[in-house]
Amino acid sequence: MGGKLLKYILGIILCAMISFSYVQKIYSHNNKHEGFNVLILNSYHQGHYWESNILDGIKKYMEKNKEDNINFNVEYLDFRNKNDIEYINSLKEMLNKKYHKGSIDAIYTVDDEAYESFKGEIFNKESSFYKIPLVFSGVDNKQRCCKKEKQYMSGIYHTDDSKNLIVMIKRLNPDVKNINVITEESLYCKSVRSEIDDAIKIYSNNTINIRHIQSDYIQDVIENLKKIDTFANSINIIAGEFQCKSSLKYLNPNETIKIIKQYSKNPIYSNDQTYINSSILGGFIDIGQEHASIIGEMILKIKNGQSIYSIPYEIEPVAKEYIDYNSVYEYNINPFNISENSKIINKKNYQLLLPIWMKHLIIIAIFLIIISIVLCFNHVANCKKNRKKREEEYNKAKERDKLKTDFIVNLSHELRTPINIILGTTKVLERNILNENINKLDTINKLNNINQNSYRLLKISNNIIDITKVESGMFNLKLQNCNIVDVVEEIFTSSVEFANKKSLKMIFDTDEEEIITAIDKLQMQRVILNLLSNAIKFTNLKGYINVYIKKEYKNVVIEVKDSGVGIPEDKINKIFYMFYQIDSLMTRKSEGSGIGLCIVKDIVEIHGGKIEVESKVNLGTIFRIHLPIRVVENEKCDENLHILDIENVVNLEMSDI
Repeated sequence: MGGKLLKYILGIILCAMISFSYVQKIYSHNNKHEGFNVLILNSYHQGHYWESNILDGIKKYMEKNKEDNINFNVEYLDFRNKNDIEYINSLKEMLNKKYHKGSIDAIYTVDDEAYESFKGEIFNKESSFYKIPLVFSGVDNKQRCCKKEKQYMSGIYHTDDSKNLIVMIKRLNPDVKNINVITEESLYCKSVRSEIDDAIKIYSNNTINIRHIQSDYIQDVIENLKKIDTFANSINIIAGEFQCKSSLKYLNPNETIKIIKQYSKNPIYSNDQTYINSSILGGFIDIGQEHASIIGEMILKIKNGQSIYSIPYEIEPVAKEYIDYNSVYEYNINPFNISENSKIINKKNYQLLLPIWMKHLIIIAIFLIIISIVLCFNHVANCKKNRKKREEEYNKAKERDKLKTDFIVNLSHELRTPINIILGTTKVLERNILNENINKLDTINKLNNINQNSYRLLKISNNIIDITKVESGMFNLKLQNCNIVDVVEEIFTSSVEFANKKSLKMIFDTDEEEIITAIDKLQMQRVILNLLSNAIKFTNLKGYINVYIKKEYKNVVIEVKDSGVGIPEDKINKIFYMFYQIDSLMTRKSEGSGIGLCIVKDIVEIHGGKIEVESKVNLGTIFRIHLPIRVVENEKCDENLHILDIENVVNLEMSDI
């Protein structure tokens, strides 16, 4: 009976021990995460800029050091809304219930208010945070820990940057008389106000009047600012974050500065990183991410087993002078008063930090340099252009001299041949007359020979006279309203006889039977005859020559097409040059002075038209004349038309075939 009772009691004890162990495991699991757990206490609301910079910096520091087994538990104490003893005690009670003993390995208080409120918990035996290592930042350097506190605490002490700020303000605003200190109702801002007061006493020699504007609400700030911001030579210093009175919404820094600028045109300074990129002029600014790196290193040392007592205090990194580039010119600050050690923000690489007058001077200098460079380049380009033009003119003159020389040689040949023929024929006739050996048919042939060569001489002289008239501007048209189809057809018909001597097939075609337009009839006859003469001369036996007329818009188009030897491509653009001949005197197969096509082009252009040429060697050539269709009221009759009939005109122009 006693043995059974003993077994029963032992069974109950064993079950109780197993149950206790299971409950303890569940309790431990629910109240402590795996890894190293850090409780971060922020005095203000979620999204507070300074605290956000700290948290962002810690996160990046841990990522950089590849620490992924540290758990951060972040609590926002919201002291802006309430911070009396009753509220703080209730927060402590809530945090003790939320984080049981053993669930937290280290505590980090981001700012002085969180530190002052919870440092006592480290020495409270009843607290969940009893003897938990505490790391802090933002605590005034004057409030150093005692030896007892140092056993469980270490961190970063804040130093007074307000002295540097006042020195900076006096340097950039030498005439400053009033300083408006705009702050919220927080312990941090209370410290800011105190530091600025002390700095002004030291550095202003009682020459600067300080005025405090303190409120959590932007509306109150503006009301006070409107009352006092009427004095000249004033500046503003801002710190903290502000709310809208009706919605209690926190304004972002840009919104706050924008509203203040609506009511104050004075420069704005701050030592608060919150406003670093919100268009203030500048300040001596602590960077939260730099603080976070120091705190992160301390937390890692604690995690790795180092006693917090052996981790020395740190003084916060030296605040750096920041200047906003755009605000320098907004507030007309002399850039030469800015320290060489200042960090200039919002400045693009190409921008210069110089006084406006110097920038204008540089712009004028650059403008003058650019103009000088452009003028130099322009001068060089003009010199090259002029040199090239002179070279071209020299080459043209040289070529023209050569053409003139060739022309004189050709002309000598052209004149000598018909003159010799005329002289020879007249001597034969003279001898026959003296010997009374006169044959009527032979005499007529010899007279025709004299006539033809006389026409050649007349044609050469006419061409030379016409070229002289064109060059001197004395070539005048005698315009008549004619049916140009009849004019061309008449010339064409009269030329058939000359083409038949080479067995050439001649074809005339037209789309219109009548096209009335104003032309100089004699000159247009010469143009068509010249083109037909060339076609006959340069078309081989049994070839063809086609003349085609059509009306195209407000123009009449005349085409003279042959199946002749063609013109080399490199010489097409030269055939209208004065005195130019494709073949040299020694190799050419046809007679001609080399001025016919030049006169043709001049006559067509004086009529207001143009002449085009298409040609391929051994395949033939097309000359295409475009003449505007027009009618004149005052017609002028050409007296030469009464002297020379069509036959004589044809004989004259065809005399060199």
